[in-house]
This record gives sequence, structure tokens and C-alpha cells, in this order.
Amino acid sequence: VLIPMLILMIIPAAGNYTPEIKLFFIITVCAILLWAVDLINMTIVSLMLPVAFILSKLATPEQVLAPWTQNLPYLVLGALIISIVFEQSGLMDRLAYWFITKSGGSYKGIILALTTSGFVVSILVPGSLARVALYGGMAWGICKAMGFEKFSKATAGLMLGAYNAAVTTSFVVMTGVEPFLVMNNQLASVGIDPMTYMGYMKDNALLAVVWSYLVAAMIILLFKPEKGIENKSYFKEQYDKLGKMRIEEKKVALLLVVLVILLATSSMHDIALGWIFIIMATVAFLPGINLGNEETIKRVNFPMIFFITATMAIGQVSTVTGAGSFIANAMFPLMSLGGKGFTVFATWVLGVGVNFVLTPFAAGATLTIPLADLANQLNISVYPLLYAFNHGLYEILLPYESTLPLLIYSFGVISFKHFLKFFGAQMIFNAIFIAVIAVPFWYLIGVL
Repeated sequence: VLIPMLILMIIPAAGNYTPEIKLFFIITVCAILLWAVDLINMTIVSLMLPVAFILSKLATPEQVLAPWTQNLPYLVLGALIISIVFEQSGLMDRLAYWFITKSGGSYKGIILALTTSGFVVSILVPGSLARVALYGGMAWGICKAMGFEKFSKATAGLMLGAYNAAVTTSFVVMTGVEPFLVMNNQLASVGIDPMTYMGYMKDNALLAVVWSYLVAAMIILLFKPEKGIENKSYFKEQYDKLGKMRIEEKKVALLLVVLVILLATSSMHDIALGWIFIIMATVAFLPGINLGNEETIKRVNFPMIFFITATMAIGQVSTVTGAGSFIANAMFPLMSLGGKGFTVFATWVLGVGVNFVLTPFAAGATLTIPLADLANQLNISVYPLLYAFNHGLYEILLPYESTLPLLIYSFGVISFKHFLKFFGAQMIFNAIFIAVIAVPFWYLIGVL
């Protein structure tokens, strides 16, 4: 923890590398490393990081604590409560056993079935966070039904399979990838024709299908269960033992149906996802419904909320200090050294790098117009640059970099070692995928 901080301290601030940016990197790297090595309790670090930003005067309390006024912490809190209600009702076990039998009762079959369902759900439910919350709850139910313990390889595989189904498959449609929507909006703001829904699918749908199944295969290979899995007949027997649905299960089923409808129609009623989850969590506790109780609240992982808001504060302060723009400006001269394919791949690298200090949304909002200017200077289309940049924003190493892996990590059942193993491998394979498959494909269809 100390060595990287000392290295950052001795690097002199000069030019665009201002004292504020230098101090931001020192504080942020310290917090990230403390989280990574678990040297100090995660909650204490999460509480101290915003205070450090405030005391160092890098940003005002209002700016640092702005994440508490956004809906994401409440989405996570509501999702955690609903997941516990879901589990307590017994419906989670019923759905898990049913899903296991329908997918052949094998670990490989479940991972592939999750991935296949993700393409449909990505189209029906535009909110990535909502999909991660729903798939994460279902995957943990399957883990419990199969007897997988927390932090085991099998549990990590199924939870990351849920992430793949909720997130990676979403690249098939433009509405499933929110950072690209931000980029598209930025293009329109400077008079560049935004990408159309069908145009995006033409350029990316086939690639999304190939990439999603490649990731599924990678999960199957990396996270083979430590113990054998019972055959399909065992799970069919367990499912039959549950008998008819109890009244509590029917109530939870109705609550989940209403939740999915509200999530799928969010663009119509304009209620943020976080408020939807809190409303539905509240409904579970109403007299006459009585799905939640004191035990439900005791089981909620409240420290994770502080962790999430602390990580979001990193993005807030990086914008205030200009740390994200500093990284981008340092890379732009290097991005035009080769041909079109080189520039596209370099944009992917930019997305990976800037993700350490900016959230995907902030990165999309901050760097789209500079990337459009770069594309204009090089006389190439801006769209493949944004496609590659968007892929790069989804390639992370640490949970704090993006809310989507952070949400799946917040279930508290994946070890950091397994988390880093998966996303590190995915980053390497995605780099190869962009360079060897995506770029030639975009050349083939005339995008480049």
C-alpha cells in the first residue's frame, strides 16, 4: 500500500499534472489498495475516503457526498432487501430447482442457459442495474439449491454467469448499454448524427452474441465446481418435494412481476430505478403482505452501501479535479500513430485506463466530443471509436470501477481473488476480441 503512494508522492506536479490531480491519485490509490488487500475493514475505508477528499479540499462536501442524492445506493439497498425477501419466501428455491432441471441439471447447461436468456431480457428490460440485481438474486438461489458455498469457485462461476447474462449480452441492443446512450446524446449535442437503434444492431449485434458465448465458455473453464453436481433427477425430486406454491411464494411472485413491469416501463413513467426498488421493498413490509420482518433487515449488507457511495465519490472528485481529462489528453497524441485499426484499439485502451478514475457514464459524457474531434482530424467514422471505447469501459479489474460488477460483488459471495481472476482474463480476451474479430468485422461491413 505504501510503496505506490510514495512513488506518486515523489512525482512532481507540473503543467497539466496539477497538485490537485496528484493529491487525488495519492488518496484514491491508497483507498483502492486498502480495499484490495483488505488491510483495514472495508467500511472504515469507505467512510474515510470521502472525508479525506473533503479535508484535502479537493472538492466540497456537496460534491463529494453527491452520490447519496443519486438513486444508485437506494437501488442496491432495495435490491438487497428484495433478494432476502425472495429467499425467505421459498420461491427462490422453487425457481432455482426449476431452472436447474430445465437447463439439464448441469453447471455448464446453467451458464449457457443464463447467457441465452440474457439476450431476450436485455431487450425487454433496458436498465442494466435492474438486470444485474434480478439475475444476481436468481444465481445465488441456484447456488444455494446446489449446495455451493460462498466464495467457492462454483458460486463465483454462477454469479459471474449471471453478470454475463445481465451485462455482456446487453451489447446486442443500444438501449441495453447505457454509457453508449450518453455518448450518442453527446454526439447530437454537437451536431453529429446520433447512431440509430437498427444501425447499432447492424454494427454490433452479431459481435455481442459471439462475445457473450465466448465469455460463457471462459467462465465454464475457469470456475469448474470443486465437487460433483447431482444429476437432473435429484433436482427434479427436490422440486417435487416443494409441493404447491404457498401463499408467501405467490405474494413474492406477484411483487416480482410488478417490479419487472415497472423496470421494463421506466422510460414511460420516468421513475428512477432506485426509487422503484425502494417502493417495492416497502410494499413487502406492508400490513397484510408481511413478506419482510426484523430478520430481513438484520441480514441486509448495509456496509456495501457505504462502499458504493465511496467509490462513486471517486468519479465525482476526478471530474472536479480534471483527473479523467488529464489521462485522456495524455493518450490522444499516441492514438494517431498507426492506421484506423490502431486508433480503434487505442480507443479501447483509453476506455480501460480512464475507467480507473471515471465512471462509465462520466467517461462517456467527458470524452465523446474529444473522440469525435479526433475522428474528424483522422478522417474516420467516430462510431467504431465509440464502440471500442464502450467495450473498454466494461473491462475492469476492481469492483469500484463500475456499478454493474460492483452490484454483483455486493452480494458478498464472490472472493476478490475470483473476481480479479475473471475480470483480468476477460480484459485480456476482450483486447484480443476487439483487435482480431471486431475491427476486421467493422472493416468488412464498411463502418471503418
